[in-house]
Amino acid sequence: MSNIDNITSNYSVVGQEQLFTELTLEEGAVIEGGLTYDLSNNSGVGINYNINGKSDFLNPGDQTQYSYSTAPTVSFDSQIGSGYVPVYQKLVSEPGENVFDVANVSTLVLISSTPGGSSSNPPVNVGVPQPVS
Repeated sequence: MSNIDNITSNYSVVGQEQLFTELTLEEGAVIEGGLTYDLSNNSGVGINYNINGKSDFLNPGDQTQYSYSTAPTVSFDSQIGSGYVPVYQKLVSEPGENVFDVANVSTLVLISSTPGGSSSNPPVNVGVPQPVS
C-alpha cells in the first residue's frame, strides 16, 4: 500500500472519530441504537427534576424528549409546597408515555404507561425512596 493510501485511510478513521466526539451522550445513544423517551408536564406547576443525574426543568404544558441506550431514572420531589419527598423512577420508551401530573393538591406523580393502558408505575408513586441503580 502506498503512503497516500495510508494517509487517506487513516484520515477517514480520524475524521469519523472526530464526528462522534462532538456528539452529546444522548445523540450518541440514538446513533448506537438508543431509545427515545418522552416526558411531559400536565401538573400545572413547573418541575425541577434530575434525569440520570442531570438537572432539568419542565414548564407546565411542555414536553421534552431524551435518547438513552437504557431506561433513564428520573428523580424529583413529589411534595408540592413545603417538605421534601424524593421519588426515583425509570421512564418507559416510545410508544409509551411519561407524564408529570398531580394526584391530589399536594402530591406530584410521574405516570409511565405503555399503549393499551398498562402502567409500569401506579398513579400515586410516593413512599419509601428507591436508590438509583
